Amino acid sequence: MDWKVFVIWFFTITLWGISSILEKVGLKNISPLSGLFIRTAFALFGLTIAVFLLEKEKVLNLQFKEALILSSSGILGGFLGMLGYFSLLKTKEASLVVPLTASYPLVSTLLAVIFLKESLTIYKFLGTILIIAGLFLLFKGSS
Repeated sequence: MDWKVFVIWFFTITLWGISSILEKVGLKNISPLSGLFIRTAFALFGLTIAVFLLEKEKVLNLQFKEALILSSSGILGGFLGMLGYFSLLKTKEASLVVPLTASYPLVSTLLAVIFLKESLTIYKFLGTILIIAGLFLLFKGSS
């Protein structure tokens, strides 16, 4: 693995790991919908500053089709998916919810192979089997 990729990966999973714990604690006395609103509002604030400073022209020149596709992703993943995640996180253990909901690459892999015609290599297949085995263990251990 390239050194730069490793550093970004490690930074990303560390931030997401910390974020999951903050979200669990933050949802203690608030509804999942309100919690998601607060989280998203502050993320939007940070994104607005970053885009204004770094990529204002790229966003202003975005094509309608690209905007529609990315907006759909925002509604599906950023709103509905996150609302489901926050609802689970409010009522269940973070150590169960986070790995269960982090199994979405199973769906992404299947859809990428079917609709984007991406190859299903032996490594992707074995990785998928390992994710399924991990899900089985999580479900088995939570009953």
